[in-house]
Amino acid sequence: MTSVLLPWQPTSADRFDLRKAGHLLRRAGYGGSLSERRDLVRGGVEAAVAKVFSDGATATDQGEQWLDAAFAFAEIARVREFRIWLALSGRRPLQQRMSAFWHGHFATSNKKVQDPRAMLRQFATFDRLGLAAFLELAQAMVRDPALLRWLDNDSNGKDHPNENFAREWFELFTLGEGNYQEPDVREAAAAFTGYHVANGEFVMVGREHDRREKTILGQRGAFTGDDVVRISIAEPCSARFLATKWLRFFVHPEPEAAWIEELQQCYVQGGRNIGTTVRTLLCSQLFFSPQAYRSKVKSPAELLLGAVRACGASVAPKLLGAELVNLGEAWGEPPTVEGFHGERAWLSPATWLLRSNTLGQLFLGQLGAFSPSPADLLARTEKPAARVQQAIDLLLDGEASPESRARLLLFANSPLVQGPDGAAALLHATANLPEFHLL
Repeated sequence: MTSVLLPWQPTSADRFDLRKAGHLLRRAGYGGSLSERRDLVRGGVEAAVAKVFSDGATATDQGEQWLDAAFAFAEIARVREFRIWLALSGRRPLQQRMSAFWHGHFATSNKKVQDPRAMLRQFATFDRLGLAAFLELAQAMVRDPALLRWLDNDSNGKDHPNENFAREWFELFTLGEGNYQEPDVREAAAAFTGYHVANGEFVMVGREHDRREKTILGQRGAFTGDDVVRISIAEPCSARFLATKWLRFFVHPEPEAAWIEELQQCYVQGGRNIGTTVRTLLCSQLFFSPQAYRSKVKSPAELLLGAVRACGASVAPKLLGAELVNLGEAWGEPPTVEGFHGERAWLSPATWLLRSNTLGQLFLGQLGAFSPSPADLLARTEKPAARVQQAIDLLLDGEASPESRARLLLFANSPLVQGPDGAAALLHATANLPEFHLL
């Protein structure tokens, strides 16, 4: 049987085209402008994957301003605005994408932490280690002040153990439900005693640490929290757990068992390195397969930031941040320890209307100046059919179903697209197509 993780190679019948370039940029970032997508097509698939892994600098005067404001004002809305600015900047797209993944994985909410600076530092850890060896990231997270406070490890001492952190460490972060026993949780909680936070920083309080021997996942010793990290991520079920989550995030919401088996082997054989594993996945036949294409529902961030990026536009991160909150994806404030419930959970009659109205406001410049304007984006022709194709090129990589194309053409010939806001109305109609709401 051919491995689905073998590198995808373009052929005369299956080219690396605008459709595939758009797919790569949406899954490994937040999309890209039409000119960016066309440049990727000209450069070929290997150069395209290399670009999303690019280490291009993110620090600019504007970026530093957002960061300084987030740190100085210590408001979670400011942290959210800085993260939105980074995503919209288009630099290091995969770094930002992986940070969003880890934010959902190690889901931590400032509503309980009450320390936006700690949340800002947690995001910085995801940026720095989100594509490193998982051991490095995991070791950093058991010292992360926001996560420790979020999961009550501040109250975890040898005389009064708190099992919350240890339980979630196994169930949500490393092993998955059903792959550990209650005694493992109790003993791991003892290993994490003394991992506290003081003045916003991690501290190891030796007098609160339980130094006795413990048995965790079949191993025995005078274990600390660092040992729990090492033991847990070496478990075979941990590789399977992570491989499943990466496939759901990058490829398909319901990955097949054979895909999971292959990716977990790739991860283990690659030294449990996240970046190596993700690179293999993004280059693979599976990633560029028909099964993967537009198989996922866009989250509010993927929808709104993707619309801005697809048009090569700029908007105000502050106003976008407020809309993400309204749409249910408040970065820095996930609703539960399980993170944001995605895919079909994003869609209901109420949320569909809200998504549509927000997109309309975006193109009309009601969420801050949308530049270049829709009129400028569709300025090359006044012919309805050509304008429809321009809109489809911008937002749908040039591809729409015959039914969707017919609807847009009917709309483009109607009085609804006349006047100064006609171009915004056409882009809004294009973004309302079901295709646009799929990643």
